[in-house]
Amino acid sequence: MTKTGRQALQALVLSLALIVFWFACVANFHAQDMILGAPSIIVAVVFSFYAIRKLPIRFRPSLTNILELWRLPAYVVIDLAQILLVLARDLAGRRASSLFRSAPWRANSDSPSDLARRALAVGYTTVSPNCVVIGIDRGRHQFFFHQLKASPIPVMTRRLGAGDLR
Repeated sequence: MTKTGRQALQALVLSLALIVFWFACVANFHAQDMILGAPSIIVAVVFSFYAIRKLPIRFRPSLTNILELWRLPAYVVIDLAQILLVLARDLAGRRASSLFRSAPWRANSDSPSDLARRALAVGYTTVSPNCVVIGIDRGRHQFFFHQLKASPIPVMTRRLGAGDLR
């Protein structure tokens, strides 16, 4: 496929994704929403192509890294139950512990794939209500996060580069 053909296909796929996203957000097909949505989508596509072509973005996730997302709904449900239990105990007078924890981190190079693994690990892990990622210290090879109830590191986070808890 030629470069122009590839760019046209990327623009088409991005536009369709943004159209679906727009309709998911507004949840209707009224004319005024479509009139506002069309320029918004065009601006988003133009900005996206500018950013992809001009800025030094080195984010190259593998398909297996992206597919770790399938584990997230179960983690959210489990952590939501844990947080509700912590809330019930807190309301009963037993204060919740606040845990600042760390784990070893393996994906530590400047390669686009390791950059993607770090970004996905932070994003995926922070979605779950019991865990907020503070950051990754590349110098010390450490993954720092906060929890209200101690629980093991999720499998998806370990597969993206975190080691077992210390």
